[in-house]
Amino acid sequence: MEVERVEAGRLELARARLGEWEPAGGVETAEGATRLEVLAMRAGEANGLRYPAEVLAASVQAGLWRGAAVFLDHPDALDATRAGGRTLGDLAGVVEEAWYEDGVRARLRLAGPKGPLVAELARQWLADREAGRAVPRIGLSADLLVLRDAGGLVRRIQQVHSLDVVFDPAAGGTFLRVLNASDGTTASQPMPEEGNPMSTNEVLSSDGAAGAQEPALSRELALLQCEHALNAALRDAGLPEALERAVRQRFAGRLFHPQELGQAIAAQRATWAELLEAGVVKGLGEPRPAVRAGICGMLDELDRVRLAWERALGLPIPERYRDIPRLSGIRELYITLTGDHEFRGRLFPERALLANATTATMTGLVADGLNKVMLQAYNRREKWWQSIVVNRDLDRFQDMKMIRVHGFSSLSTVNEGAAYTEASWDDVMETASIAKKGNYIGITLEMIMADDMDAVRTIPTLLGSAAYNTVSDMVSEVFTANAGLGPLMADGYNLFDAAHHGNLRTAALSLEEFDNVALAMMNQTEPGSGRKLAVPPAFLLVPTSLRSTALTIRNSTYIPGSGDNDINPWYQGFEVIVVPPWSDANNWAAVASPTQVEGIVMGWLFGRQEPEIFVADSEVMGSMFTNDEMRIKVRWFLCVGVADYRGLHKNNVA
Repeated sequence: MEVERVEAGRLELARARLGEWEPAGGVETAEGATRLEVLAMRAGEANGLRYPAEVLAASVQAGLWRGAAVFLDHPDALDATRAGGRTLGDLAGVVEEAWYEDGVRARLRLAGPKGPLVAELARQWLADREAGRAVPRIGLSADLLVLRDAGGLVRRIQQVHSLDVVFDPAAGGTFLRVLNASDGTTASQPMPEEGNPMSTNEVLSSDGAAGAQEPALSRELALLQCEHALNAALRDAGLPEALERAVRQRFAGRLFHPQELGQAIAAQRATWAELLEAGVVKGLGEPRPAVRAGICGMLDELDRVRLAWERALGLPIPERYRDIPRLSGIRELYITLTGDHEFRGRLFPERALLANATTATMTGLVADGLNKVMLQAYNRREKWWQSIVVNRDLDRFQDMKMIRVHGFSSLSTVNEGAAYTEASWDDVMETASIAKKGNYIGITLEMIMADDMDAVRTIPTLLGSAAYNTVSDMVSEVFTANAGLGPLMADGYNLFDAAHHGNLRTAALSLEEFDNVALAMMNQTEPGSGRKLAVPPAFLLVPTSLRSTALTIRNSTYIPGSGDNDINPWYQGFEVIVVPPWSDANNWAAVASPTQVEGIVMGWLFGRQEPEIFVADSEVMGSMFTNDEMRIKVRWFLCVGVADYRGLHKNNVA
């Protein structure tokens, strides 16, 4: 792996990325300075280097773009007397803000000697483009310090030196273009409508120039993204149904910018607060603590029914609401919310006791309560794996990548006046696939009519227990897969391999053997250097049958069975973890602290470390129509992988 400076003066690396002169809201002038919003960089290939989307997103998250200088043009050649060949006379501005949205987008504030020139150039270019006139080939090119492998894949952006406004940029020397859907000819991309997201119709070809995609397909994908964003935002907003419906009607079926949606939701919240404020009786003392955001000490009808339902499920409710009437069971809840006295499996709004009840009211309220019962059951048992794993949030459904960098083990001595020597290094990448876990169970109309609350309470409890067992099994299988040798690693060998990884033995558990295992773990080395890690085991993993033996080794002040009162060197020097799924009565394992050696990694899609319950119920379709049942589904996306074998050791007892 190499570190390279991507800058003008090295022709093959002169332009790290072709950007777009694409202000989302045109050109604005504030506080005496002109600002532009641009697409600075997109995932793809340029100058033989490949830039993955996750690398670009990480550079934004790390704040590398903010504060980068904006220059007019790259320098003609590198000048050793100035860093990067730059001069203040070429300064045109600075990157004020950057974010990731289908690429690195940035807000530029134009200032400096060349700032007015770039501002006027931008205004004229945008005016010509909107008028359909020919425009010069102006673009953006980033000066980056990147970390790449031998194949040209950029692993990390180390530093963003500048974002330059240039003519005839590298990697094709033109703007990104869109093909017309009708005749396939090229046309300049129109400016997006105010509040709408940037067009997603451009794709990069392998040479960095603009490729094309069918516009209708791109618009369809953009609409799906907007629909997902709308549903997620409304789910988290907690707005009353009428206000939520107003927001949905405004944004459903069209493209929009996330900022526009956020402003609309904030406006509806403000309206809600004003309506509540108008009905507050004042002068009666301090309000009670809030039950939901925006409601200070007040419960509406749905709040009271929700709390009554949670009490019926055996969930704790705040002491101050103990006076809420009790529900006799799910039968009373069903009739209250649907008005369906004859149990036809449909909603009768005129007979429902709860105002503004809809077909979604029953399912949403039931799902909330059952989800709390399930999470209570899931979190009740001790998660034995928590101490030995590293948790990682995943933001997309693709294989989790775990990269381990290795190489030089110490810094070289540099004599006075001598040149620094280059250090070689490399990395190893392990991967793990995301698994979707889930099941569903049906609550039938017969169960509701019979008011079978025991069954209703048991269902989410069983789902929570099943979710616990799912994670427990996935982590324990790291040690038991492939007849106890563990998963296959990137080097072609199983995780536990005596000859190649030095982390597999066959002796039974004893203090002497634990000391041998600890020595083997501490003797693990950095590849290519032979330098020992010296990281001891922090956890001893055993089946239930070896718990007493493990605790004796850990808690004995002296060596068990020794007649000379020799001190136990491992007294309280590690933690004992019982692994419930292990069925072999003799095999055991040792694990180093994950803060020192990142061994087992757990990935959670969108950071959701707990399962979720969904309830499907519609009177005219689905299971309620065909089977007279309301289906409860639990779903979870997670994965388990191994980043480094050196912190894990196994004894498969012969």
